Amino acid sequence: MIEGLLRKLGRDQWVRVHGTPRITVLAGGDEARRLWEHWLVVANVEGDLLGGNADTSMREAMTKALDVPTRPVAVHGSFDALTAWRRDRTDRLAAMFDEGLVHVEARVHAHPLFDARSAAEAALFEALESTPATRGRFELNGNLAVRFGPTAAEIDLMSRGDRIAIEIDGVHHFADLDCYRRDRRKDLLMQTQGLLVIRLLAEDVLRDPRDGVTVVCQALAYRLGERR
Repeated sequence: MIEGLLRKLGRDQWVRVHGTPRITVLAGGDEARRLWEHWLVVANVEGDLLGGNADTSMREAMTKALDVPTRPVAVHGSFDALTAWRRDRTDRLAAMFDEGLVHVEARVHAHPLFDARSAAEAALFEALESTPATRGRFELNGNLAVRFGPTAAEIDLMSRGDRIAIEIDGVHHFADLDCYRRDRRKDLLMQTQGLLVIRLLAEDVLRDPRDGVTVVCQALAYRLGERR
């Protein structure tokens, strides 16, 4: 459940940074509101959250999204109230509602996977899936057939066919010496398995994944060039 929500929020962010108006519609109770607030914190971006009357909120959200497409905007309300508002509508607001709807269950916010790194992984995966050159090439949290510590080595995003590994790091990876040493050991392991390793900063990916996609495309072009 949380993985799907993170991917949906990441997809919405990818659309916004390309200048396409998008409203995220959070259907649920207080957990839905906290989910949005938490997303803005881990993404280190400013955004708007509108509640109250569904019709008023949706119209205000559309105005904001059209005025500044890159700024995150969300409408929050109960699932019943929002879907009742949507019923029998065929206008542009209804289309934006359908594109942005997220049904948030009560237990989501406390899920331990919702941190900066996991949100960035989802955001970059959605960005790669939305890019023709990289669509269908990468998997989330793939395992290698070798161990790293007590378990099989896991890679944040990996293209097995192209032998590319992407690791997304939070800032603590650079501030903590043990994390830094562990990452370098993991880099060596991945390299001995024939993988081209890319490391990206979670904060950068969450704010705007485009630079990360560009780096991945450069690596992919290199790999494809080796096959000629």
